[in-house]
Amino acid sequence: MAQHARFHLVYDGPALAQHQMDVRALAPALLAMGDLVERANELFNGGQAKVCVNVRASFKSGSFGIDLELAQSLWQRALDFANSNPVTGILSIVGLLGIGKTACTGMVQAIVFLRGRGVQRIEPIGNGVVRLFVDEEHLDVEERVLQLLQDYRIRRALEGVITDPLSKEGIDTVAVVDQKAQQVLISIDRTQAAYFKAPNPEEETLQTDEYVTTLQVLTLAFQDGNKWRFTEGGGNTYFAVVLDEGFLSRVHLNQEQFAKDDIIKARIKRIQRLTKDGLKADYEVLEVLEHRSASPKVQLRMNFGGNEERKPPGS
Repeated sequence: MAQHARFHLVYDGPALAQHQMDVRALAPALLAMGDLVERANELFNGGQAKVCVNVRASFKSGSFGIDLELAQSLWQRALDFANSNPVTGILSIVGLLGIGKTACTGMVQAIVFLRGRGVQRIEPIGNGVVRLFVDEEHLDVEERVLQLLQDYRIRRALEGVITDPLSKEGIDTVAVVDQKAQQVLISIDRTQAAYFKAPNPEEETLQTDEYVTTLQVLTLAFQDGNKWRFTEGGGNTYFAVVLDEGFLSRVHLNQEQFAKDDIIKARIKRIQRLTKDGLKADYEVLEVLEHRSASPKVQLRMNFGGNEERKPPGS
C-alpha cells in the first residue's frame, strides 16, 4: 500500500525563454528536493516508512513535475498500530514543508513570514501548535513545522531548491503549482531568495573529559597559540593547543630539546562538539608529565660478574 503526492516545480525567467534549463542548475535542485522530502520523512517517521522521489517531466513551457511517493508495507502499518505511533503520510509531509495543498501554514510560508529575522520567543498554545514571536508580529504553526525550521539538513536542502537556482543568471522565480486545480501553491522570487539561505547551526558541546596518555610529537609549533600535531598511535592523529606554560618556557629556553617523533606523556583535555559537519573534537595539552626520545632502547646481554663460564669459539 502506498500514498502518492504529485506537484509541479516551476523555475521561470529569461534563461528559460526557450524552455531549457542548464543541467548544472537543474540537477542539484532536483537532488536537493529529494533530500528535502526524504529528511522530512526521516524526522517524522524514522525507519517506519520510505519515500521515493521520481521525476515525471516533459519539460514543456519551462516547467517540470516531480512525483513524490511514500511506500509503506502492511507489516509496518501493523507495527505502527501496535506502537500507537501514527505514520505521517506524504500528503501531510509536503503540506508541513509548505509545498503541498494544505490549510496549515507550512515551513516555506513561515520562512517568508520571518524574512530572515530571528524568532524572539516561542510560546506553546495547545493542540500541537506554537506561536512564534518576531518584533511586533507573531505566527502560529504546528510543532512539526517548528521541527522542520530547526533542522539544519532540511534548511540546507531547501536552500538548494530555492536559493541556489535563484542565484543563477536568468532564473527569477521558483514556484510550486497544482496542475489539476491550476493553482499556484507557492511562488518565491529573487528578492526573497536570501530568506531561504540556511542559518548557521548552533554548535553543541556533548562531552568534556580529561585523561593521561602517551603522545608522539609529529609537528612542533614554536609560536604562541599555534597547535602541535600529535598521534596516539593506531591512526588517531590530531592537533592540540599546548597550555603547559612551564613546559613551553623550557622549550623556548632550549631546556627541552626535541627530535623527530619524540614522545611525551601528558594530561589531555578533549572537548567533543556537534557541528553542522558532524561530530568534532578539540584537544588541549594541560600538562606535560614526561618527555623522552622516540628511539627505542635495545636490551644488552652483558655479564658484569664474570661468573658465567666462557665457551670456546665454535662450541
